[in-house]
Amino acid sequence: MAYFTKRTLNLTNYSRLSNILPGLKTQATVLAHSKARLPSLRLANTSFLKAFATKLPDSTSILDSIEKPRSLPTGGFKIIEANQQVEEEELPDYRADRFYPVQLGEVFQYRYQVIAKLGFGSSSTTWLARDLRHLGSSPKPCRARQYIALKLYVHTSLVHRELPSYRHVSRLIADSSREGRSNIRILLDSFEVTGPHGNHIVLIFEAAQMSLRDMKLVFRLDGFDEDFVRGAIIELLKALDFLHTQGELIHTDVHSGNMLLGVLDNNLLQTFEEKEFSNPVPRKPVSSTRTIYLSRLMRPKEGPMLLSDFGEARIGPGPHGGDIMPLAYRAPETLLYVGWSYPVDIWSVGLTAWDLLQPNKLFTARDEDGDLYDAAHLAQMIAALGPPPSEFLAKNPERKADFWGEQGEWLGLAPIPVGRTMEALETRLQDKTGFLGFIRKALTWMPEDRATAKELLRDPWLTGENA
Repeated sequence: MAYFTKRTLNLTNYSRLSNILPGLKTQATVLAHSKARLPSLRLANTSFLKAFATKLPDSTSILDSIEKPRSLPTGGFKIIEANQQVEEEELPDYRADRFYPVQLGEVFQYRYQVIAKLGFGSSSTTWLARDLRHLGSSPKPCRARQYIALKLYVHTSLVHRELPSYRHVSRLIADSSREGRSNIRILLDSFEVTGPHGNHIVLIFEAAQMSLRDMKLVFRLDGFDEDFVRGAIIELLKALDFLHTQGELIHTDVHSGNMLLGVLDNNLLQTFEEKEFSNPVPRKPVSSTRTIYLSRLMRPKEGPMLLSDFGEARIGPGPHGGDIMPLAYRAPETLLYVGWSYPVDIWSVGLTAWDLLQPNKLFTARDEDGDLYDAAHLAQMIAALGPPPSEFLAKNPERKADFWGEQGEWLGLAPIPVGRTMEALETRLQDKTGFLGFIRKALTWMPEDRATAKELLRDPWLTGENA
C-alpha cells in the first residue's frame, strides 16, 4: 500500500454541534444566536493511508464475510407535521415521485445498509451507509471501508455525466502517482435500483464529512481564517491541475459546496451511526412507503479536502458550449455564449477563495430587486474588474450588442454598482495585497489570460512569500 503525505484541514477543538439540527438554515441561526466561539483554523501536515479496495480477496466467501444488518429504532423520534415542508420538499421543482423513497435501515445490493441521511439536492439524495462486507478473511478485520456514502439519483435524470466522468478519472487515479489525485473523491461502486416510478442510478463513494460551504454556514458566517483558506485552495488547485493536465477533464461546478472534508479514520463515522440509536433523527411520514428524514450533521474533525460531484463535468479540452456553473459563479465567456474550456474552473477557484474568506459574495448576479439578471451580473463584473477588453467583446458580436454599443460602451441595462470594487468589498484582511493579487490572476475577462492551476500554486499568496 502507498502512503501519501497530505495537507489536512485541522478542525480540532470545534464547538459542539447539537446531535440533530433541522436543516442548515436553522443550524446556522441556532449557532449564530448561541455566539459559539471557535478557535482559529490551521493546517497540519499528516500522513494518510489510502486503502480503499473495491473487491474482497478471491479466497473470501461473500457469505462468510458479510455482516448482519442492524435493526434501527422504530420509535423515540420526533414526527414532523404533515403541513411542514422539510429537506427536499423545499426545492422549487420538487416532485416526490422523482426521488427513490429511501428508508433508514434499508439494504442495497445485499451490502450497503443506510444509516443516516447526509443531504439532498435537486437531482439526488445522499446517505451514510454501512458496508456489510467490510470484514475480511484475515484474523484482524479490515475496516478501511466500514462506512461509505450512497448517492441516489432521481429517475428522471436525462443526461448522466457523473458516472462516465468518474470512470474516466478513476482509471487515471489508478495509473498515476501525480499530486492532486488524492484530493479527488473516490468512486467505489455503482449500480441501478428500481423504484416505484422508474430506475435510479446509485453511486457509492468514500465517506466524507460536511462540505466547506456547510461548515461556513454553520460555524463561520463571517468567513474562515486566511491560513485555512490558503490550505483549502492549495488542495483544490492540486486536484484541478491533475484533472486538467492528466485527465483532460473540466469540472465546471467548482465551489465550496463540492469541497468536502474527508476522514482520516473511517471508524470516526461510528459515532455518527450510534447517534441514530441514542437519538433517532426527526422524520416526516408522507405515505406508507415514503418518509422524509432530516439530514444529520456531526462535529467536523481534521481531514483532507476532497473535490466531489462530477455531475456536470466535460471530458476533453473543448471548446465546449452550453450552460454550466452556478449562476453567480458563471465565467464571462459563458455569459457571452462563446466556447469554454479549463479556464472556467480557474474562474471558480477565484470566487471560491473569495467566498471562503469573505462574509459576502463578490458577484450576486442579481439586480436591485433581487432578480437574477445577466446585465446585473456583467455590471458587477465591470465594477470589480473594470470594463472588458474589445478582444473579449469581439468573440460574439451578436451577444455583445445586447449589452454594449458599437464602440464598446455599456448600454446601462443595469447600473454599474458604485463601491463594489474588490478593494472596497474585501473587509477582513489587514494586508489584502497578496490575496487580491491572487484573485486577479483567476478572475480575468479573457479566459486566455487566466493563470492555470499549476501557475496559481506558485502564487506568492499561497506560498507565503509575501507573508
